Amino acid sequence: MTTLSLNKRIAFAVLGLLLLAVNPCFALRSIGYILQKEAKEMGLEVRVNGSGPEQVWVELEFKAEGKLKDFHHAELEIQEGEKVLIAYAALRETRPRPGHIVIRFLTDRSYLHKISVQLVLGEIGDQGWIVRVKDFVEADKPR
Repeated sequence: MTTLSLNKRIAFAVLGLLLLAVNPCFALRSIGYILQKEAKEMGLEVRVNGSGPEQVWVELEFKAEGKLKDFHHAELEIQEGEKVLIAYAALRETRPRPGHIVIRFLTDRSYLHKISVQLVLGEIGDQGWIVRVKDFVEADKPR
């Protein structure tokens, strides 16, 4: 093996490591929790409506402005204690009118205290807000 080929190999290895280091997929996400007071200030409304004896529709509605102006997508997470059951599950949003976003899903009432929705901001998703459904409703009292 010549010195030149060894230098080239080292250069390519260093270049590869540098490319991995700047890849946004490896960036950490800055996250905050939204409680009822913050939600009201941000224009976020969380609703739970019954759909039969066991299921409820959970709906988040907000305007893409202020702290939520760079909304990109929503992710569902279901956790039991420290154990993550489902994470990073993309939720579909609808936009009933310009600047208005609605995220809606159906779940069993017994899961309400385990569910969080993360509102991811920006193209690379480096910021987000977590909405814990249990902070907004009581599992046995849907609106």
